[in-house]
Amino acid sequence: MTASSGADAWGRRRLRLALPFTVIAEPGVVRLIAGEDHRYTLRADGVERWLPPVLAALDGDGAVADAVARAPGREAEADALLRRLLGERALVDDAPRLVAPRRFALVVEGQGGLFDRVAAGAGGEGEALAVLCQDRHDLAAALDFHARALAAGHHAIWATTGPLGRGWVSPLLLPGDGACLACLVLRFRGLSPAPELYDALVGHARRGGEVRPSPFPARGEAVLAELLLWKVELAAAPAPPPALYRLHVLDAGALAVSEHRVAREPGCEACRPWR
Repeated sequence: MTASSGADAWGRRRLRLALPFTVIAEPGVVRLIAGEDHRYTLRADGVERWLPPVLAALDGDGAVADAVARAPGREAEADALLRRLLGERALVDDAPRLVAPRRFALVVEGQGGLFDRVAAGAGGEGEALAVLCQDRHDLAAALDFHARALAAGHHAIWATTGPLGRGWVSPLLLPGDGACLACLVLRFRGLSPAPELYDALVGHARRGGEVRPSPFPARGEAVLAELLLWKVELAAAPAPPPALYRLHVLDAGALAVSEHRVAREPGCEACRPWR
């Protein structure tokens, strides 16, 4: 990726404030305040004049380049502040969206009962959709799968029963927008009380070590397969619901499905060359 292509990708990103911040502009300072626990203070010469219009433009629809253009003569400073706020999670990427409805033909890889169920519905007419179904917590294979999909410019989706007791169906992973599979893994790692185990699992598999299958109820596999196939159908709708771009988790013990928003991880190097 060249420097110019990276700058272009940054300029096209659609960002929004992560919280309903109150923006307070005073001479030489802008404060962002959301409740009592979220506060940011940004200082620069004349910042009270040029930063509020920049932030107002970040509504999730406008591009970063258009927002920065609202600070004529201070574009470099505005750009640097937006990158800082993104790194501190005061700014987040808006929800991903398909450019147009898509009909997909599933190209499925993986192993286990979930794979068998989804592969039975594979094929069809449409754009290739890379699908990985796993019965084991082989994160190295999952990361490699989506790296290939990104490099090929393919949309993708990942489903796994590897976590043992829980099954995951990823959002529809877009090649140019939203979180990638590595972003999800980074997020899981960040929430884990033992993040080093994620690194150990990946390293073990990359050295050729065995990752053993995780038992999962057959009816649970059927639920996950239907969720995945349902998402594929939703991609063809004129206005897909937000659920298409969210992670779904099936808790086999509680017989419950929950949905979770996901976002690009600022430090993710896996998808940086393709954004």
